[in-house]
Parts: sequence; structure tokens; C-alpha cells
Amino acid sequence: MKIMIMTFTFTSIIIFTFVTSLVSSSTNGAVCPDLWQPFGRKCYRLFENLLNWFDSLEVCKGYQGSLATVNTEAKQTFILEMCSGSGTCTQWIGFNDIDVEGVWKWVSEADDNDFNMWHPVEPNNGDGRVSEPYRRNADCGRLDKDQALWNDRNCVYGSYGFICEKEKHMRTSKQIYGRNGSPACLKESELADLTLRSSTTVRSRVDCFRLCISIEHCTVFQVRSASENALTCDVLRSEGEHAQYESGHDGCHMFIII
Repeated sequence: MKIMIMTFTFTSIIIFTFVTSLVSSSTNGAVCPDLWQPFGRKCYRLFENLLNWFDSLEVCKGYQGSLATVNTEAKQTFILEMCSGSGTCTQWIGFNDIDVEGVWKWVSEADDNDFNMWHPVEPNNGDGRVSEPYRRNADCGRLDKDQALWNDRNCVYGSYGFICEKEKHMRTSKQIYGRNGSPACLKESELADLTLRSSTTVRSRVDCFRLCISIEHCTVFQVRSASENALTCDVLRSEGEHAQYESGHDGCHMFIII
């Protein structure tokens, strides 16, 4: 991985170099954009625009996502909770049998196609408003909040809201260097005021990163050598004042979460 280095001066005395690096590909280090809600490894957003299934899918693709795959009861419950603040919340989902009549699958190509929440009389393929067989069929799934069940509807002529899903974005960290390029670390006298919990022993910097993002208000973490195979992890609410940094701290590194 390439490392990009930028240097700039906070004051005439202290120069900090920030090294940007991806901390982890773990879902624990991932976040959702504004207006999107996290669930598992994905982010979800409810759209109330009334569109047909194909146009809804294109909107989701525009957000680097797809129509939602609702293949577990837990996810169904989560989406219904998202709908609780809206109106009737009748939403397209990604389930369809466009390719082969009666063979329902997720547009996301998820493996699990067995779970469903069909209404007892659905899917019935009953939406005969035009003459062409393809357009007459009800080939696309729709979630109805009022019944908490699914119906099949015509993909072209049905106009409903929709639910998009997308992968979470990864969070990154910037490493801080203090005077003369030495590792930045808070002085012990200042550490207590900014630490959000007791310092924890971890195996790696990534573990400390994961701990920080799991704790509310943590924006900074630092790792200090504890033993040959362990580090001390400090999770912090801020990096403090520049004068609080020690210089020449061996095995101590501070990172800002971005």
C-alpha cells in the first residue's frame, strides 16, 4: 500500500506529520454515510420517492448500492423499524422472478433465497394491466409495513417507495508525529483527563482502533509498548493541547480517527 505524507505547521515550534493509512478492512471499522442506517455489514436508506422497480434499482446503483436484500427475520424487523417514522411505507425490495417465472432471487445475488415473508395469497403474479406478458406479470417484491408482509407487483407500472442497501465505508486513521518527527504521545499527567476508559491491553494497533470506534466520543487512540507481544491501548476524546505531547517516546504512537 502506498503511503502519502503531508507536513504542515500548527505553531512555529511544533511540526506534525500525518501519515494516512487504512487501519482495517473489518466491518468493525466501517461506517455509514449520513441518512443511511447500519445493520450488520451493510447500510440502509429508505426512499419515499414513488418509482417503479427498475427506476428504484437505478437510484440505488447511483449510491453504489442495490435494492435491499431482506433475507433474515432480523433484517425484516430492522427495516420495519426504519419505516416506523414514515407513512404507509410500501417499499420495493430486491426480490424478483424477472428471469424465470416462479424462481425468486435477490438482485444482489445473495445466496439465501429461501427466506420470505409473503402474504398468504402471494406471490400470485396478478397484475394484468397491459397486454405484453412480460409487463403483465407481477415479478417484483414489495414490502408492506402495515401487514409486515410482502406482495408481488408489476415492476414497470407499480410506483412505490424503496429501500437501498450498500456496503459500509471504511474509517481511516491519521498518525501523529511530534517534535522532530518523534512519535506523539500524551504525557501521563494529561492522559487521565482525556482517557474514556481504563487503558486496555491489546494485541495490535487494529484492535485499539476497533475499541476506539466502538466507544462513543472516542476520536483519538494511542498505543504504547506493554510487552513483546502486547500493547497498551488508550482511547481518548481528543488529542489534547500540543504542549501535552512527550517527545522521544519509544514505542508510543497516537492516531486520529477520520
